[in-house]
Amino acid sequence: MKIKYLILLLFLSSYESFTQSTEFDIQKSIYEKAKSYNDPNVAITALYNMVALQPDNLLLKDSLMREYLSLSQWAPTYMISREIMASQPNNNFALEVSCVALQNLGLKQEALNEYESLYLRTDRVDVLYTISFLQFELKNLNESLTNLNILLENEQTEEMMVSVNKNQNERQEVSMRAQLNYLKGLVFLEQGKNDLAKESFNSAIELSPEFNNAIEKLNSL
Repeated sequence: MKIKYLILLLFLSSYESFTQSTEFDIQKSIYEKAKSYNDPNVAITALYNMVALQPDNLLLKDSLMREYLSLSQWAPTYMISREIMASQPNNNFALEVSCVALQNLGLKQEALNEYESLYLRTDRVDVLYTISFLQFELKNLNESLTNLNILLENEQTEEMMVSVNKNQNERQEVSMRAQLNYLKGLVFLEQGKNDLAKESFNSAIELSPEFNNAIEKLNSL
């Protein structure tokens, strides 16, 4: 009797495993088809079904995070990035996604904290640039100025370009160093140092003569 019971348990266990495997393959097929048809909603639903079947599969969660990221749905993007990092603390991509999500959710201080962690790991120029900008927005003016000067002394910024808002409907490319000097000018304005602000805006225009924001700020002084 015990042998029959064990055989039945083994059969049921094998059947359940087979059923789950079959269901996973079905959901994977749906996901791949949805991706080929550019249907993110169906792709996300299929990913959730696959995660339910394989809850410890971090590759699935990474794919789900990327789907939400591509749709600019910041709340689920952030939540999934943190879940991935709980299992993979050294996952720099998930950390960067967390930074971007927090920034777009308007949680500037939290985003700054995350970006500072990312910078300590990567020493990336673009990350320090974002840190200096967030520090300016949070009125941490001295810290922002210090980081802007560090960036201006970094040889990597010599050849870099950034895209900035020209007006409500247009963007323009300016040199990274022009943008850094422009931000320095904004910091000096906040500090009431108009002469230093003018110098910074002039430096920005020398580097990028068509730099609309710098020109407008200089003309307003």
